[in-house]
Amino acid sequence: MRGISGLVLLASLLAFVSMGSYAQVGVFGNAIPLTKQDYAAMAAAAQPLLNDDSLPIGTTREWRNAASGNHGAIELVERFVYDYQGSKLPCRKLKYHVDGKAPIQPYNLELNRCKVADGSWKIL
Repeated sequence: MRGISGLVLLASLLAFVSMGSYAQVGVFGNAIPLTKQDYAAMAAAAQPLLNDDSLPIGTTREWRNAASGNHGAIELVERFVYDYQGSKLPCRKLKYHVDGKAPIQPYNLELNRCKVADGSWKIL
């Protein structure tokens, strides 16, 4: 990962993904040009890791978009509970890996995502 700026870029991407918005957002600039289908594939790969409590820690789900050549993996690193204003939110730490066709540099990031009252998963 290329420091804080890379973290901010991927966090922004995942914030859009977690909101269910799959519009193309150039948060990676020219480093990794992600498409709407890439965002959708990432979100689909993350869903079982967020929602299936029977999956063991370390479970990885891969995503791939043959049309764009972009791909990656998401790993379940940890489950925990976060106390937010008296509510206990179920949370997951996920490790994201995003890669694409050469000469793109891969990106890696760990994010905490918590389930809020409306059932959606937000970045902590």
